[in-house]
Amino acid sequence: MRRTRTSALIAGALLALALPTVAEAKKGPKLTVMTRNVFLGADLSPAINAPTLAAAIDGAGTIWNEMQSTKFPQRAKPLAREIKRSKADLVGLQEVALWRKQTPSDLGGPPQNPGGKPATQVEQDFLAILERELKRIKAGYKVVVVQEEFDAELPVDQDANDGTGTAFGADFDARLTMRDVILVRRASKVKLGKTKRGHYTTRFEPNVGGFVLPVDRGWASVEARLKGKKFRFVDTHLEAFGDPKIREAQAVELTKGPLKTKRQVILVGDLNSGVARHNEPEQPGDDLAFKALAAFGMKDNGAVQSCCYPSLFDPNGVFDHTVDHVLSKPGLKKIKAVVTGNKRSERTPSGLWPSDHGGVVSTLRLR
Repeated sequence: MRRTRTSALIAGALLALALPTVAEAKKGPKLTVMTRNVFLGADLSPAINAPTLAAAIDGAGTIWNEMQSTKFPQRAKPLAREIKRSKADLVGLQEVALWRKQTPSDLGGPPQNPGGKPATQVEQDFLAILERELKRIKAGYKVVVVQEEFDAELPVDQDANDGTGTAFGADFDARLTMRDVILVRRASKVKLGKTKRGHYTTRFEPNVGGFVLPVDRGWASVEARLKGKKFRFVDTHLEAFGDPKIREAQAVELTKGPLKTKRQVILVGDLNSGVARHNEPEQPGDDLAFKALAAFGMKDNGAVQSCCYPSLFDPNGVFDHTVDHVLSKPGLKKIKAVVTGNKRSERTPSGLWPSDHGGVVSTLRLR
C-alpha cells in the first residue's frame, strides 16, 4: 500500500508539472512584431505644390540639405539597437529611402522630364546602411521583401544661388525612392512562405512646379507559420499628404486585398491615422483610415503615442499622438506593447533622435 500511495503521489506531481505546458499549448504561441518608420530624412513639403519650376528647384534644395543634416548613417546605429533589443520575430519598416543624384542637372528625370536621364549615383541607401549596422552589432536580421513605392527626381539648387549650375541654379538632380521593408529575425521559429507586394490605385498627385507627380504607396506581405499556426504579416505606409479620404481609400483597398484572408492576419505600419483614444485626429478626417480598418474587424494591438518629433534636433521633443499601429484580425491577445525611440539616451552623439517616429513593439498570442 505504501508503494501504491507513493506511486500515486509521484503521478500526481508529474501531472501537475505537465498541466501548465498543456494550458500553454492551448493558448497558442507567442509572436513579437515591430513597426518602425525610420524617417526618410527630410520634410517634402517645400517641393510639394510648388507653383513654378524655379520654386520646386529651390524647395528641392531645402529638402536635400535637410536630408544631409539628419545623418542617417548616425541614426542607423540606435535604430539597429532598437530592433535587436526588441527581439521581434518580424519587423515592418517604412520610409527606407534611397537617395540618388546626377551631376550636372538635366532638369530631372521621368515622368516630369521625359527626356531626362534618371539619376543613378547612390548618395544614401538607407536599407544598405541599416543592414550593415544590424550585421555589425550581430542583431541577426535579414530582409524578407522590399516594396518600392514613390520614385521621383527633381533638379536641386543646393547653394541657393541661381548663378551656379544650370537653369534656375540647379546644381544637380536628386532622386528619391521610398521603400517599405519586412525583416525577419534569423533565430525566430517563424517559418516563412510566399511574399506579395502591391500598390494602391488611389494616389496623392500633387502639382510640383507645373507637373503632376504621382505618389505611389503600397504594401508588402509574407505568409508565415509559428508552431503550426498560420498567419499573414502585412506592412504598409498610408498617404501622409492631401485629402484624408485618400488614405481612407487606401485602407479600404487593404481590406479587399492582403487583409482579406481566412488566416490570422497582422497589419503593421504607419497609417497616418488614429482615433480619439489615441489623441487623434489632428485634423478633421484623419481618423477615417483607422475607422475603415476597425469596421473591417481589425483590432488594436499596439502601444499609443509614437509620433512625432517636429525636429530631430529638439532634445525636449515628445510624442503626443499615434499613427504607427499593430492591428490583427481576429483580435489577438496582447501580452505587451511598448514604444521605442523616446528616451534621450537613444539620441546620437550629435544630438539627433533616431527618427521623427517611435517604434512600436507588440508581443501577441496567436490563436
